[in-house]
Amino acid sequence: MSAEQTKAVIVAPDGTAANYPTTILTGDEARLLRSYKKFLNQHGLKEALYCNACWEHNLQHGCEAYVTTDQIMIKCRCQVRFHQGQTF
Repeated sequence: MSAEQTKAVIVAPDGTAANYPTTILTGDEARLLRSYKKFLNQHGLKEALYCNACWEHNLQHGCEAYVTTDQIMIKCRCQVRFHQGQTF
């Protein structure tokens, strides 16, 4: 099963916009990420996410991750992984 693909527009702090290929996360994937984030918070830990494609293309490979009750966004140099909606 392949993930749903679309595009996202990200606005930088200076107001410029950039288009990113975007993978829509499934409800199951979002539930798993929220559970993982909850586990990390309960144990005083922070996650470190890296994109394999960025690593392979010699790009800066660290990811920004935002996990809230309503939205998940994981952004690297080459794409966004996104979920909108509650999963609990």
